[in-house]
Amino acid sequence: MYIHKLPVRAVRRRRQLFLPAAVLALALTVALTAAAEHWQRTAQAVCADTLRLHILANSDTPADQLRKLKARQAVLDELAPLLAGAADKAGALARVQAALPRLQRAAGTAAGQPAAVRLEQAAFAAKTYDGFALPAGEYTALRVELGQGGGHNWFCVLYPELCLGAAGAEYPTAAENELVFGRWRVRLALWDLLTKRD
Repeated sequence: MYIHKLPVRAVRRRRQLFLPAAVLALALTVALTAAAEHWQRTAQAVCADTLRLHILANSDTPADQLRKLKARQAVLDELAPLLAGAADKAGALARVQAALPRLQRAAGTAAGQPAAVRLEQAAFAAKTYDGFALPAGEYTALRVELGQGGGHNWFCVLYPELCLGAAGAEYPTAAENELVFGRWRVRLALWDLLTKRD
């Protein structure tokens, strides 16, 4: 049996290459883990700081879908002055909670159908809108159910006032705004971790 022995110089060279490669791999693992944890924390903050609107049509017939759009407009018309200047999500929630009966009447009248309106916690898939995107997660939502609520739905964001066309509507932290509005910057995650950037 023939055993090939590496020259001592080759063994040393391999050892010299192994240590820097292992350190680089470890640093890359730490950086990617920190970046993933940062993204996850930011996504959870977006969920916590958002009040969504979720309207379900009675059915998918063209007539019921049209009624859904009429109810949507009536609800948004009621909410625009109500939510103008809400300082935070808690303030927006309090205003919406107080207006639930009024919102139910407006939706039902506009749709010509019974409407059920309530605030709830609900899981939402990731969604891209025109100009912003929201991560998947558990959100507080104003749910408007028309008739049987068996048709296609419509989503938007009430707080911050993204679907109400409020100028300058944004989230409380730079990281949340970067995630939602697509302004993520490539940064060195390890440096961010060391300097405690949000």
